[in-house]
Amino acid sequence: MNKNILCTLLLLFLSFAASSQSKSPFISIKPQLSEVINDFPYNYKNIRGEALSNDEANTNYASKVEIKDAIETKITSYTNQKYLSWVWESVLFQTEELKELQRRYKAYYNDITGKALFKSGIPSLIPTVPYNAPTEQLRFWSNQFRMDTDAVMYRNLVVDLVAEYINFQWTVYLRVYDKMKDEEIRPSERH
Repeated sequence: MNKNILCTLLLLFLSFAASSQSKSPFISIKPQLSEVINDFPYNYKNIRGEALSNDEANTNYASKVEIKDAIETKITSYTNQKYLSWVWESVLFQTEELKELQRRYKAYYNDITGKALFKSGIPSLIPTVPYNAPTEQLRFWSNQFRMDTDAVMYRNLVVDLVAEYINFQWTVYLRVYDKMKDEEIRPSERH
């Protein structure tokens, strides 16, 4: 009788341990994101690794800052007729399950909007629109964040958390890049 109880308890313990290991705990991206944003005004010069590919319009570089368990992290320079722009991008994860996408996407969103994002006096990131959970109806989902500052060096900084449905799975990206505010791009109503 005692052996049966002991075996049952051992079996319960092992199943609990196995299920707790299958759900990996969320690891904050704040330290890496802070490092990327600190280097944003310098076109990622300090975190840019070796060139991976090069063509007329853009060059991909390795990133010295990587998010733990990310699928891929890179820095890309884009050339157009007026200027050179830079994008730091990390493919955070891929999944076929909508529930997993919603859970993990919300965790990254909350981590990005956390008030203690930066230790070096850089203001927090604020979302440009209220949060809405990704749904099956949309194939592309994005939440943009901007720096809560008037500092010129961060005025056009955008952090973009993107979920895109490609080839029957969701891919989630984190991007940091330079973009004018929409209200600055739109033509004025004055003539």
